[in-house]
Amino acid sequence: MGSTPPFPHTPIFSKLQGRVGVREGRKMTTLYLCGAGNPEGVRLALNINRSQSRWDRIIVLDDDPAKHGQLILGVEIAGPFTALDEADPASAEVSNMVARTTRGRQSARRKIQEYGVPFATLIDPGVDITWVEFGKDITVYRNASFLANAVVDEGSVIFGGAIVGHGCRLGCCCIVAPGAVINARVELGDGVYVGTNASILPDLKVGPWATIGANSAVVQDVPAGATVMGVPAQLLIPGGGDLGEETSDNLVGQRGSQKQTEIRSEALTRLRLAQEKYIKTYRSTKT
Repeated sequence: MGSTPPFPHTPIFSKLQGRVGVREGRKMTTLYLCGAGNPEGVRLALNINRSQSRWDRIIVLDDDPAKHGQLILGVEIAGPFTALDEADPASAEVSNMVARTTRGRQSARRKIQEYGVPFATLIDPGVDITWVEFGKDITVYRNASFLANAVVDEGSVIFGGAIVGHGCRLGCCCIVAPGAVINARVELGDGVYVGTNASILPDLKVGPWATIGANSAVVQDVPAGATVMGVPAQLLIPGGGDLGEETSDNLVGQRGSQKQTEIRSEALTRLRLAQEKYIKTYRSTKT
């Protein structure tokens, strides 16, 4: 049987009021979690609150009306993002939980910024962040590891088990998936997505809005907007330079088109042939 959630939304204020003594006249502090697709993000916020008592209540917001009124780990999905219009910037914080794609994360972040509520930095209490520099709106899950002098710009998220090496620099709105390894002095541009269990060798540069496929081993620089995949990572979809916002959005919108399907099929064929060549070369050196 599961344990009772530590801070269910409905009675959270009364529980905190009885435990820590909310004084008359003090504003009730609230954390708004924007995006209901990530229960681990809710658990992260609950664990931080258990350790630090930062908020009197935690609320989830999502623009899908079908989800309103539901509970995630005992925390209510109370309404759409527009509910932030009623939030008091002096006593509220907000966190962007959208992390399926970097473009989607950036889009959600821009919506949230319109309401003027300050972003919260959510870092699991067990993560060592000494000598690490963070921007605003950072989300770091448990078991992530940072080495000294790493720099993570605002809006980025580091999932559990990921490793960010010493001297690394991550741009805005990057997503580092579970188990990914970013080795020493790697530079990620804005909006880079690093897939699950991918590895990037030291001193490499990954251009803005590039995507590193899951389980890939990146052994050379990655152009802006490109998608690479494989061991070693091969170019799957070319980027063609530093993509502007309009170009990037159009690229995303073409995913279902016949042209985009043909490009991906051709790229996957090239990837398979390149990997077969790599395997043959590797085996020949062992004989």
